[in-house]
Amino acid sequence: MPVFNSGALVLYHNKSAVVSAVAKDKIEIRIEGGAHKSVRSKDIEFLHSGPVATLPPTILSTPELTEIVELMENETFSFAAFAELLYSKRSAEAFYSAWLLLADGIYFTGSAVNGVRVRPAAEIAAALEAARLKDEKALRRAELIGRIKADELCREDYSAMREIEQVARGENASSRLLKELEIEATPQKAHALLLKLGVWDSFVNPHPARAGVELTDPAFPLPPLSPEERLDLTGMVSYAIDDEGNEDPDDAVGFAEGLLWVHVADPAAVVTPGSEPDMGARSRGENLYLPEKVMHMLPAEATRIFGLGLREISPAFSFAIRIDEEGEPVLEKMVLSTVKVTRLTYAGAAAHWEESPLVELRPMLERFRKKRKAAGALMIDLPEVKIRVKEQNVEITPVEITPERELVANAMLACGAAVARYAVENEIRLPFATQSCLETESAEAVTLPEMFTLRKSCPPSVVQTVAAPHAGLGLNAYCRVTSPLRRYSDLLAHQQLRRVIKGEAPLSMDELDTRIAMAEKNALVRRRLERTCNEFWTQVFFVLHPDWTGEAVLVQKQGDRLTYLIPELAYEFKNRYSGKAVLGERVTAQLVRVGTTAGIATFCLNGQ
Repeated sequence: MPVFNSGALVLYHNKSAVVSAVAKDKIEIRIEGGAHKSVRSKDIEFLHSGPVATLPPTILSTPELTEIVELMENETFSFAAFAELLYSKRSAEAFYSAWLLLADGIYFTGSAVNGVRVRPAAEIAAALEAARLKDEKALRRAELIGRIKADELCREDYSAMREIEQVARGENASSRLLKELEIEATPQKAHALLLKLGVWDSFVNPHPARAGVELTDPAFPLPPLSPEERLDLTGMVSYAIDDEGNEDPDDAVGFAEGLLWVHVADPAAVVTPGSEPDMGARSRGENLYLPEKVMHMLPAEATRIFGLGLREISPAFSFAIRIDEEGEPVLEKMVLSTVKVTRLTYAGAAAHWEESPLVELRPMLERFRKKRKAAGALMIDLPEVKIRVKEQNVEITPVEITPERELVANAMLACGAAVARYAVENEIRLPFATQSCLETESAEAVTLPEMFTLRKSCPPSVVQTVAAPHAGLGLNAYCRVTSPLRRYSDLLAHQQLRRVIKGEAPLSMDELDTRIAMAEKNALVRRRLERTCNEFWTQVFFVLHPDWTGEAVLVQKQGDRLTYLIPELAYEFKNRYSGKAVLGERVTAQLVRVGTTAGIATFCLNGQ
């Protein structure tokens, strides 16, 4: 048992320390680095009686070890004898240097207490090779970090960047390489580094991975379409009117016997409650529309079978609606059908504006629109755009609010309102879309700033099994039923209505609530991702057009913090301005800089 005296060299958790005072039960030590600690004798390891001049002690040059190994052969040396053999000294520096060689573990094994032996030749050779490989690896790592800092990556370095890519995609919260580069391991900073190094270009979108959303369509099979009684409506002229390039034509309009007919795709014919396709659709909630790709809620086969107008004859779920003189939509018929649908774009529909069925539908749906407006519907007309990524280019196209688009929108709303009213009157549980009223009474919005403020003040809509008004639409009750190919709540409504018309027991409130809760949670993730990706690709658009200049409108003032809207891009940005600024004022905005990783573009206004 060593005697610990003041000034002795000891080890504490493999760090050098010096004994500064010895008491009965405790020993006071000072550890390399300057920390003081009171310890027990069993907590430290004695090396040398001292005195010690510095911590850590000076490390002596390593002697030629081949001769030392031969001299020691198979004998066990005391640690003191081992240190003296190495350095021909008994100083604290010699003992500390000897301990470092022992701790290195290449040539020697043992301890300061139990003595030291030479390792077998084979073990020494293996340890030397391991040390060589370790040093080589450390050198390669240092060279990699040097190339990263100098922005001089070579192709062979890209595999080492995968851990940084994982951070950028939100798949990992840490990175050893980022730590060595002294860069905080955030998705934004990892993304910025990958762009700076050229590992990624501006067209790599990390946001779907960060949201945990796979960019694949579901692959589960659909059961075959079973024969069932359907009303033949193929003699009715019916139009599916959509944006150009639409891939999911799931609704169409027709007119017969004074009634608005809304034909809707019928995937609920094969996607039954609790089936694998139903569970898969519920886990997604709705289609995901990204500028670079569309990810469907249902397999692509569902669109091929049920998309209206994709085949000469389509199975459908059709709703016949009477719109009375006051503009109230009333459901007259609800049938499974077969329909013959012609697909039109909104621009193409304009050529048929004075023809049936559009000419008959126009006054009916105008009555409905006026009734909604009188009931407080929020007629918000803010700029909208379609963003598409094609061949390393970002296209941003304004969406015009045309009479044809308004007609189709009101037809779908009238259908949802009529079905909701029918469900309430017949005590049928459905996924009703509701929205509470604004906290303050709103005047009719006319200008862009008024519409912007009105939109910001709207509470979110909620899907629930209890009918309630949808204030924003000006409807006493509303149920979305016209998009079952792309939205689960619509599909769920179809599943319930099918049971009703077939005389089967409908799903219970609890069953509906469970399905709605899961689907809406997943749909919310997708809607947020859509907004994030639209923002991201707009930033990429600015990267591709560094000299962009256009018109912006001041739409909101909060002190000196101003919000501008670029109508042609439907893009909002913040600016600080100390001068006079008037809401609605139109200014020239010139792009100054853009950062796709932070999602912020900066503009100068009117050349200032």
